[in-house]
Amino acid sequence: MKIVIITGTRPDIIKQAPIYWEAKKRGHEAILVHACQHYPYYLFEGVYEDMQLPKPHYIIHSSAQKKLGMVASRTTHFLDEKIPGADFSKKFEKTVLGVMNVKPNAAATVADIMKAMSQLYRGPLADASVTVVHGDTLTCMASALAAHLNIKPVAHAEAGLRTFSREPFPEQTDTRCTDACSDLFFAATPTNKENLLKEGFAQEKIVVVGNTVVDAANWAASARGESRKYFERMGVDFSKPIVYYSCHRRENTMHKERFEAIIDAAVMLAQSDVQVFWSMRPGTVLALKEHRLQEKLNEKNIIVVSDVPRYTDVMYLASKCLFIATDSGSMQEESASLRVPCATLRFVTDRPESVQAGVNLLAPPTTARNIFEVFQKVIRENAAMRMKKNPYGDGMAAKKIIDALEKFDGKFITWKHQE
Repeated sequence: MKIVIITGTRPDIIKQAPIYWEAKKRGHEAILVHACQHYPYYLFEGVYEDMQLPKPHYIIHSSAQKKLGMVASRTTHFLDEKIPGADFSKKFEKTVLGVMNVKPNAAATVADIMKAMSQLYRGPLADASVTVVHGDTLTCMASALAAHLNIKPVAHAEAGLRTFSREPFPEQTDTRCTDACSDLFFAATPTNKENLLKEGFAQEKIVVVGNTVVDAANWAASARGESRKYFERMGVDFSKPIVYYSCHRRENTMHKERFEAIIDAAVMLAQSDVQVFWSMRPGTVLALKEHRLQEKLNEKNIIVVSDVPRYTDVMYLASKCLFIATDSGSMQEESASLRVPCATLRFVTDRPESVQAGVNLLAPPTTARNIFEVFQKVIRENAAMRMKKNPYGDGMAAKKIIDALEKFDGKFITWKHQE
């Protein structure tokens, strides 16, 4: 089979990697396409390298500005490796963000990816057997819709994620539109399968496989190298409690009250002598600037860094944490895989299985005090939460996905008059 595997963001590079590995292992032609929704080195090329993936066969949605950004980001990372402590990457990012005044345009991103993918489907990917998209990103939705409109089979990994609300935005739109375009559904959990069945999708096309993040996290756990020294150079003291902090969802960053509550809760943690390691996406940094909240993070025990390039390093630090505080979907799954408690900085979650399993607590960002009270509960119940079962599978998701692709080869798309 000619299996097209789409990536566009750091999380789906990580989660699609096990599918690529398994497809290649079985002798399939696996084609990697990266849509540049994430394009700095630490969100794209560095992640590909860390996950032992070859360079993408096709890089799309890559404007002249993004190409320049890729080269500059790669160069500053190389200089940082050669000259420890120089922080060229941080200086470069600060310069870029200092001149960035235009917010990301989600609609334009979708349009650009669709146009580029459509050209591929009418050209070098015209003979694709199936396109595997992942999750709930703009890349996922745009690629699935482009394939669907070109009558190319679509398989959706992590199908059926639902909150039954507008949030997270636009991820709920992305996952619903992707499922509408899909011909085969890889549900991570029985709950995801039930969501799809309620919406009328055919049971025989839904396969519960677990989540490939478990495959990736298990692999990363055995691939750690100099991670500890890497974080010690950043100022992390492993003799003190650490909380990995992450906030990038639009519904949090675009509302000052929510965002400020999340920041103030981090400050409260730091003041209680807990180290807060805050890994920031560019959008989070822009929100800090827009809401004029940068000064709040000038607090002892708060370490602010760009996203860490190596997934193996992220998993090492996460495994050493007291807990993880995040609005990320993937980190809710990864924390469960690592048996590290999680506090989710959202009102609703599309990973309800983790809450039901007792490995995750919702911390609605109403006030800093409310969030901090959830943090205290996670600390009190920490030992018990670590003993809970991971609801996201056994680390064999990629194998089950390729099994299903082989089973349905040539029978992905069905029409009513053929049934």
